[in-house]
Amino acid sequence: MRPLPSPLTAPLATLLLAGCAAQGDFPSLLPRAVERNVSTEEPVRERVAVASEPALRARAAELLALARRGESDFDAAYGRASAAAARAGASGSESWILAQQAISRLEAARDETTRALGELDALVVARAAQPTNAEDFAVIHAAAGEARRIEQSQQVRLAQLRTRVRSG
Repeated sequence: MRPLPSPLTAPLATLLLAGCAAQGDFPSLLPRAVERNVSTEEPVRERVAVASEPALRARAAELLALARRGESDFDAAYGRASAAAARAGASGSESWILAQQAISRLEAARDETTRALGELDALVVARAAQPTNAEDFAVIHAAAGEARRIEQSQQVRLAQLRTRVRSG
């Protein structure tokens, strides 16, 4: 039988191995000059005069209309899903299964809204990276904001129904 190692074995081995480290001229771990001089001011960007793009505004309006149509579809499906959730019995029962199916249809009714929001967000990011008329950018940014509000409202209402059916 081997004797158990002493509690001093690990610290002693660490000290011995530390002496084996290669000696040399290593870079300092102190902050470099460039890291010490960090500016907290926004960089000055030259404003570029860019003509308005009616097609850009039209696309933002189309996508917002799609999000609003998704809101209408969701609202119609929500009434049915809410009624099914109110009737849901114990997990696995027929009424519970019907409520789950209604919630699945409700989730599918969000497709137009989520697709519109995704495209609007992509449009905002793309246009932020290139010269864009300020009013055009404000229009697409506002459309994305409204689509996000619609999507978040749907998400909250959907989560409440799921919770109601789970706790049934």
